[in-house]
Amino acid sequence: MNLTINAANANRNLLHAAEQDGENGRKGSGRNIYGGNFNAAADLIAERKKEAQAQAWKVVSNAWKNDRIVDDSIQSRRGHYKEMEKLKDEALTSLKDIREDKEVLRELYGVEADSQEQKDLELLEKERREMRRPNSETFTEEEQSRLMELHKGPLTEYQQRAMEMVKQAEIYEDQIEDADRRMRDDVADIHSIQKERLKSNPMLEAQKAAEDIIGAANDEIKAMAIEEAREHIDEEQEKREEKAEEAMEEKEEREEQLEELKLKRAIQEALIERTKEAAEEVREQERENQAPEIEMGEMVDITKSNTISKDVGQSLSDIKSSMRLLEADLKGIKVDKEV
Repeated sequence: MNLTINAANANRNLLHAAEQDGENGRKGSGRNIYGGNFNAAADLIAERKKEAQAQAWKVVSNAWKNDRIVDDSIQSRRGHYKEMEKLKDEALTSLKDIREDKEVLRELYGVEADSQEQKDLELLEKERREMRRPNSETFTEEEQSRLMELHKGPLTEYQQRAMEMVKQAEIYEDQIEDADRRMRDDVADIHSIQKERLKSNPMLEAQKAAEDIIGAANDEIKAMAIEEAREHIDEEQEKREEKAEEAMEEKEEREEQLEELKLKRAIQEALIERTKEAAEEVREQERENQAPEIEMGEMVDITKSNTISKDVGQSLSDIKSSMRLLEADLKGIKVDKEV
């Protein structure tokens, strides 16, 4: 019987189920779960596994002990049967020896087998058997009358010694009878125990009970593993959502910066266009007035005074510098967007 809780295989199966429950992209993180993310529940799982194995072993151990008790009981009765059998054989041997000794005694006293003395002895033996086991013998009127006469007078020496042997033989007969009774009881007990054992199989039932215990524990461990996996997946999902939200905020911030730079560039381009227009007007006036060529500084002064409002008071040098900065900023924005 296998009493092992295969938590590793259970975890692998559970991981697949947990991955199926997740959204796209969870499968990769699910593989990470098997790599060590069940450590938080490892102690609890190990404890449940140990508890289930202890319970299963207790059931099997108790059944085994009870089965051993039954086997020992059967073996004890078989052993007792053999002892009674041996005692019976010894008593039978002793009884046989007494009967042989009686025959030798008869020959020693010269008593014939069909003589009245021998017949009287046999009648006395019959009477003792009836006394020991009532209703075991029947007597004729003649036999009853003869017994009354025998009790009135003394027995012959042969009859006295023979009756002593009969009394001794009765002891062995009782031993044989008792041994037979005890042997019958042993056989009946053994058959009864075996019959009851056939009605059920304690070891098989214990094995089934142990497997049920292990199965229930495996189900609990699977549930624990699934819950741990789901919690981990939820945590990972929350982290991904937080990162996605941060990325969105960064993107929005970059877009705002880009819009600001675009606006700044548009303003600068407008200023440049206004500056170009002012410069062109100055040159047009010079051509019309045939004035000498105006220095750049003077042109700027003219531009400031004639064509550019107070809000556009930036020199061409500052504009060029701003344009260079704008170009660098725009390049940075392009790099950020590509990233």
